[in-house]
Amino acid sequence: MHGWKWSSRRRWLGAASLAVMLTTAGCESTAPEAAEAPEAALAVSLDGAFVAVPRATSTAQRQQVEQQLSGVVEDAGTHFYLAIKRSELNQKWFLSTFFKQAHPGGVLYGAGATLGTRVVSFQEQNGKLFVLDVDDRKKLSDLFDPQILVEAYPVVTDYGPFNRLRGSDQYVLVDPSAGLNRFGAVADLYAWSTRFQTELSFAQRFRTLSDGISFEQVFTGYSDLPDDLASEFLEPNGYRLSGTLALSLRRYKEGAGYSPTPMPTTPFYFEGAPRLITNSGAWQEVAAMKWNVHPGMKPIPWLITPSVLKLQNDPRFQGYDVVGAVKRGVENWNQAFGFKVLEARVGDAGLDFADDTKNVILFDTDEGMPFAFANFRLNPNTSEIRGASVYLPAMWLVLGDEVFDSDPGAFAAQPKSAPPLRLSWSGMAGQTLCDLDLQQALGDRATGTPSTLAVGAALTKKQKVEAYLTHVVLHEIGHTLGLRHNFAGSLVDDGSPTSVRSSSVMDYSLDDDAIQVTTPGAYDVQAVRYLYGMDSGLPTLPFCTDQDRATDPRCATYDRGSNPIPFRLYYFNDLAQRYLTTEQVPSYFDAALSVRINKVLDFVRVGPAASQLEAYQGILASVRPPLALPPGAPAFYGARADDIALRVLSRLYLDPVRQRGVFSGDAPATPALTAAIIADVRGILLNVDGVRGYRSRRAMVDLLKQHQTLAAYSALREAREVITAQLPALAGEERLQSEDLLARITSALSPYFR
Repeated sequence: MHGWKWSSRRRWLGAASLAVMLTTAGCESTAPEAAEAPEAALAVSLDGAFVAVPRATSTAQRQQVEQQLSGVVEDAGTHFYLAIKRSELNQKWFLSTFFKQAHPGGVLYGAGATLGTRVVSFQEQNGKLFVLDVDDRKKLSDLFDPQILVEAYPVVTDYGPFNRLRGSDQYVLVDPSAGLNRFGAVADLYAWSTRFQTELSFAQRFRTLSDGISFEQVFTGYSDLPDDLASEFLEPNGYRLSGTLALSLRRYKEGAGYSPTPMPTTPFYFEGAPRLITNSGAWQEVAAMKWNVHPGMKPIPWLITPSVLKLQNDPRFQGYDVVGAVKRGVENWNQAFGFKVLEARVGDAGLDFADDTKNVILFDTDEGMPFAFANFRLNPNTSEIRGASVYLPAMWLVLGDEVFDSDPGAFAAQPKSAPPLRLSWSGMAGQTLCDLDLQQALGDRATGTPSTLAVGAALTKKQKVEAYLTHVVLHEIGHTLGLRHNFAGSLVDDGSPTSVRSSSVMDYSLDDDAIQVTTPGAYDVQAVRYLYGMDSGLPTLPFCTDQDRATDPRCATYDRGSNPIPFRLYYFNDLAQRYLTTEQVPSYFDAALSVRINKVLDFVRVGPAASQLEAYQGILASVRPPLALPPGAPAFYGARADDIALRVLSRLYLDPVRQRGVFSGDAPATPALTAAIIADVRGILLNVDGVRGYRSRRAMVDLLKQHQTLAAYSALREAREVITAQLPALAGEERLQSEDLLARITSALSPYFR
């Protein structure tokens, strides 16, 4: 898919708390509701903790629903009231919410992910049924154990068909669509919020579970501020958002024999929900999130949505074992445990990917979604994982099919995309464990990497594509097991043809390397076995994770080797050489070169002294003065070399901070590095090789002025003397440019030190 571009979307909405009614206003009103259909006897048996009571609606109400939804969110036509047995009100229940559908935006706006789980109980008072958060985490002391309101439903007292049922007095009847419904949408990119008013909301698809119930809540409403990209999803009203939430109420239960693992100092794992240590003065403790795994357990089942079969049967992909590749991504984790913990199969046609009782891989047939992600459902009291899901679009299969052939596969660098929006409901704002983005900013996708993989060369295209898909699934399942990213996995690679490419599948690996990591790496085994209590020692292999990328340039995605500098230089020089020798400049060049310059200069800015010099000398090796023109170099070679040198040195000192990437400081003033930089700047300023333009030379004056060192001061003084001596021999435009340059130098020296 060379030339693919992803236009990142601004995705954000706001938050509000409001009353919701089955009306067109979504606010308090004294206007009479439409009359309901004639009351008929209900074929309902009141014999469970929760009972769905069919709700008759008038023709006008049904027409209103159809009109407001406009076909963008499905109405199952099974609206109901919910009857809750009074004796169950004080019991503890898991309340889980899953954002199933969204319009506009779908998965781009956060659909396909859990919003969270609370431990709740109920309390009836003043004509309302209150839902209270009763988890054990917030008890400050024996005296201060707060009750947190989650939701409030109006009690229905005048529904005759229900009231006539035998035993109805033992139940509380509520409208599950008419609670507070505190919808909010929180974007990862912004902290802004805006009011969101629900216009219409109703409940549908009630289902009895072995330990509770589930149902869906369909809503549509309006924000105060518009989404100017809504029309791209065929939503003509930029203020409107519609969606479906899948909710479940399941009896609270902790896994038999489950033992939390305290979070170690090094964050190898995802943190569970923090809890206050009672009577400690607000000290907190937190456990790592994990499943209740133990020998002899019944394997945790993962279901793959049957949509995977559409791709499996696609003529383009019939030669691949797509289902088998996905299954291996799940079940290969059993090797780390030493017994069967996970099993995977394709679900049946009726599989609901929002089902709280299922662990689902959402295999999306959309070939344009450029990311994958994992999320989980957690018991907030214990950090025990109750369930999980993985979103996997077809684009990973499409990309593998296009990138790999029977020769060593070429890594395709890709542009970056923005993370999806997150919706919140009643204070539950889900966060994915991982947004694995195949649009990563290393430059253009047409560039290959040097491949020294002897094993990779022997793989067929079929093996590579399947291994690639397995790797992606293995990575996401690793997150659902509790493992965080480990971007230091590639540091174990010593560069030899038989070297292990990464110690961890939780790294972001180059495509050539990813197909070699289809089972848990040595680090992954160490991490899993400690987390699940099978080994007493913490992982000892190199580790760094997301936050470490801001402090260590060796903690990076899509790199290679125990010393990543040669790899970063290869990427830079590959693009630079094409620029030096090819007259036609591709449209992506500026953005790609900018990223690759930053990746090398990261080591110049914050690396150890030896790495600083290695990275700096390497990035200017082919363009520094005096320039050695290779045989047969095109006429534009010298000017292009001058341009690259200017870009590098400007990025190091003169460019705005926002353009410099993660590490934005000037180069450190270490003696060896300073001497090398001043030598190159002097050569450009004096035009010692005759290829340097006045634009570059003027920039070198600014750089030396900014440097504020005696070495830079000396170089400016020398340049003033040399250019002054050259002036009598110059004429025309050359003399004018030199006079201007000389004036710039004189200004920089008068005075030099600030």
